[in-house]
Amino acid sequence: MEYKIVMPYLGGILSDNAYKYQTRGTKPIVKIWKKELAEKAQALNIPESDKYEIEVRGRFMDERRPDLSNLFKIIGDGLKKTKGYYGLGVDDKHFQLKDMGYELGHLDPEIVITIKPIVVRSEIMATTFGFVYGKEGKDGLE
Repeated sequence: MEYKIVMPYLGGILSDNAYKYQTRGTKPIVKIWKKELAEKAQALNIPESDKYEIEVRGRFMDERRPDLSNLFKIIGDGLKKTKGYYGLGVDDKHFQLKDMGYELGHLDPEIVITIKPIVVRSEIMATTFGFVYGKEGKDGLE
């Protein structure tokens, strides 16, 4: 299952190179953007997981567009569990962020974020073998 969030692209201020002041924290407009992203993620009731695949696709007016990988930090921060908002409830180190390219010709630039919970191999094995270990027959297993 995948979950989509569409966020406005506010310009270069969302870039990894520009979202913070040189002497103190994150710029207020970026904080508001991250909080909105976290709220949208919560509203989707995305299932809890240990890992998430986060795909990022841009819709921009023309070739004056950002390098999407420069937006990964802001997107990851908006989706992670942090002070003031919850996002997906896990640290962003559990995200696999992917650049899915961009489209041109959009008058209102936006970023499409697709979130896919990843089933971890150990979880598959635990559910597969949990029933086997829980039932004992005369040979030890049914």
